[in-house]
Amino acid sequence: MKIIESKDPKIWEEFIEKNQPYNFLQSYYWGEFLKSEGKDVQYFELWEGKTLQGISLVENKKMAKGASYFESLWGPVWSKKLAGSLTSELLKNFFSFFSKKGNAIFWRLSPPASLLISPRYLESSYYFEAGYSKKDSHWDFFPSLAKTRPPRKTSIINLSQSEEAILDGMKAKTRYNIKLGKRKGLEVKWSRKVSDLKSFWKLNLITTERGQFTSHNFDHYLRLIKTKSIVPSNRVEIVFASYKGKVISANLVLFFNKVAFYLHGASSNEHRNLMSTYLLHFEIIKKAKAEGCEFYDFWGVDKKRWPGVTSFKEGFGGKTKDYPPLYEIPLKNYYYKLYRFYRKVRG
Repeated sequence: MKIIESKDPKIWEEFIEKNQPYNFLQSYYWGEFLKSEGKDVQYFELWEGKTLQGISLVENKKMAKGASYFESLWGPVWSKKLAGSLTSELLKNFFSFFSKKGNAIFWRLSPPASLLISPRYLESSYYFEAGYSKKDSHWDFFPSLAKTRPPRKTSIINLSQSEEAILDGMKAKTRYNIKLGKRKGLEVKWSRKVSDLKSFWKLNLITTERGQFTSHNFDHYLRLIKTKSIVPSNRVEIVFASYKGKVISANLVLFFNKVAFYLHGASSNEHRNLMSTYLLHFEIIKKAKAEGCEFYDFWGVDKKRWPGVTSFKEGFGGKTKDYPPLYEIPLKNYYYKLYRFYRKVRG
């Protein structure tokens, strides 16, 4: 097997679509977005002869005092045709390659559930695990669980159901609020225009002040809109709800490989009694279904950290799924031990 740096985004995106279609964090498209943010990103392919067997998008993340680490969220991704023992071998190849590349202290990764640390995890509800669980899928070495990680769970709606079935699966309050928005004459529109993004940004400032949390800056959202994929259907759009000509709520939605992801939402302090945020999500569901999407992903739930937001998302009747665990594999053992000690001291 050999590992090379990718030069062809078409080959990369075709591999993602074929072998891990619900993953955008390892896509070439997302890598280009990260680059537009000034991130140090590289794409690596693992070939066996003339067959591409695995890929890994890697971000080189800087730490204090000149140190760094590699990060591959939801990666690496490998061919579904590989047996469990071969996926373990593939991971070893990437590990050996990264340990010799640069001065990164460790490699942070979160491979999908087709490569598991222990057979006991087969009983868990990993995100889209059904197509990946194999009894012989396990590692013969044990990385450390990372302390820092994204949300552990998400809520997804299966869009293969009829619109009526999806509504029936929602909580009664959610269905009522969707109908309320319709009765009150809320208007919904979709856009990718920068001028419309400014409307989202104004609502975002209101939302962050109301919720007392820190937001990304405007340029972050602008780059989300402007980053282009070689697959035209993969893109970010803004959806707005307006009342009497005034925008009162807006969501940013990423359409990627038959999944619609809810990335960000914002709303006004005015007309909150019209429940426009409920109607917006139902409109996203309808558009995603019309485009042939298989799932709507609310992109993170956490009852302890975000009880209100999580309750809102779960009201739409989706099923809760666990994200793949986030692990760290030491690339420089001595410095990694120092890093872990420092983290322990800092709490």
